[in-house]
Amino acid sequence: MLKDLHIIAFTHRNLDVNKIGLLHIEKEDQLGHLNRLKQTLQLDELQFLSTCNRVEITFVKQHKLDADYIHQILSLLYPKLVPIQLEEYVHRSESYSGRDAVKHALSVASSIDSMIVGEREIITQVRMAFEHCRDLGLTGDFIRLLMKQVIQCAKQVYTETSISTKPVS
Repeated sequence: MLKDLHIIAFTHRNLDVNKIGLLHIEKEDQLGHLNRLKQTLQLDELQFLSTCNRVEITFVKQHKLDADYIHQILSLLYPKLVPIQLEEYVHRSESYSGRDAVKHALSVASSIDSMIVGEREIITQVRMAFEHCRDLGLTGDFIRLLMKQVIQCAKQVYTETSISTKPVS
C-alpha cells in the first residue's frame, strides 16, 4: 500500500508565490473541488494542503504518478486553467511516491522543507489540513496514520533539536 501513496507539490522552490496562490482553493469550496477529483479518479484517499508558499495534493491510489496523471489531476481540480498554465504547473510540479512521499511529508511538517527552516506554523497547517479533509470525508486510515506519525515526528524534531532556535545577534 505504501507504493500507492503520492504527493504532488508546488512550493517556493519551483514556483513564484503568486502562481502558487492561483492554486489555493478556499475552504468553503474545497468539498466540491476535492470530492469531484476523488470520485472522478476513484482515489482511495485525498488530502489538500494550502499555505502562503505551498500547495500539496496527497492521495492514495494504485496508479503510476507521471506527467499525464498530474495533468489529469490538475485539469480536474483547476478547470479554469488555460492550457499554457496547466502545462507550466505540470512541468514545475514536484511529485513523490511511496517512501519518497513519506520522507517529503516528514520534511514538510518538521519545516525542513520550508522557506524559513525551523518555522513552527507549518505543523499546525499540516494538522489542520488533515483534520479538514478528514471532516469532509476525503481521508481514510492510511492518511490518518501517516499524518499521526508525521506530526509526532515533527513535534520531536522541534523539541529535541535546535531547528527552531534563532541565533542571538
